[in-house]
Amino acid sequence: MKIFLLIGIMILTVATVGFGTMLNSSPSVHKIGGNDNVVVTKPTIDITNIQSHVQGNSIDYTDITVKNNDSVSHTYKICMIVKAGTSISDTGGTSTDCGNTSSISSSNTGTARVNFSIQLTAANIDYSNISIQQIS
Repeated sequence: MKIFLLIGIMILTVATVGFGTMLNSSPSVHKIGGNDNVVVTKPTIDITNIQSHVQGNSIDYTDITVKNNDSVSHTYKICMIVKAGTSISDTGGTSTDCGNTSSISSSNTGTARVNFSIQLTAANIDYSNISIQQIS
């Protein structure tokens, strides 16, 4: 009888540790693709051109041109993070290095200007990251 009790305690312990929960709470399953999951839709926009304006040795701003591939008009918020040497734009995460497009109709292009909040040296660009959010 003691062996059955020992095996039962071991199974309970392994099951509890395996679900990462405590003995007094029941495990729950995350339903991937279920009604409690967040859906990320396919983007309806393409980046067609990126042009940085350099004055002296610094990047003043970058113009990003996008094409709306959706069947209705949209406005987009475009943000850009750039690492140039030891400087990183928008280090505080305040999304100050963003710009909005005007309303872009179907199959047309629009441009957003991203003004950088700190001075970036054009010769030391290591990488950049662009994010686009549909705002209307």
